[in-house]
Amino acid sequence: MNRNIAIRILKEELATTLLKTYSVTQFCDALGITRSVFYSRYSSMPDLFSDAIQHEIHQHFLDYRDYDTEQIIYAYLKQIDRTRLFYINVYHLASKNASRHICQDISNAFFKEMQTHLFNSDSNNHIKGFTSVLFSHVTDWLAHGHKKNALDIYNEVRFMLPSNA
Repeated sequence: MNRNIAIRILKEELATTLLKTYSVTQFCDALGITRSVFYSRYSSMPDLFSDAIQHEIHQHFLDYRDYDTEQIIYAYLKQIDRTRLFYINVYHLASKNASRHICQDISNAFFKEMQTHLFNSDSNNHIKGFTSVLFSHVTDWLAHGHKKNALDIYNEVRFMLPSNA
């Protein structure tokens, strides 16, 4: 199973309408693979969701590597806003699985990318604090139906942005 194709298919599947359920079988049918192929790579749907979001974060930081921190954060929030149904579906579908909570994995991935981006310019505690605040705002945003826009969220967290010194 090609990871990039699998993530693209997942994004297509979860970006069209709000879903109450989405199964391994539905994903496998869309990708044209068997369940055994799915389980050879992922342990569950939340594992796939976590991998997809972590991939999105990594790709975003690669795409914006020459930008400053404010631009990276705002662009990432805009990306979430543009693909809101995908992120809302991932949030709600992953939340239904109490045995696998993906928020910590995603927060850790974002933290690692911020560390790499800032490499020695801020303390890890500041970066960790900012990451926690940002993800608290983003998960609240997703949980409540995306009623704000990216600029609102950005303005709520920008005072804590680590600098690019």
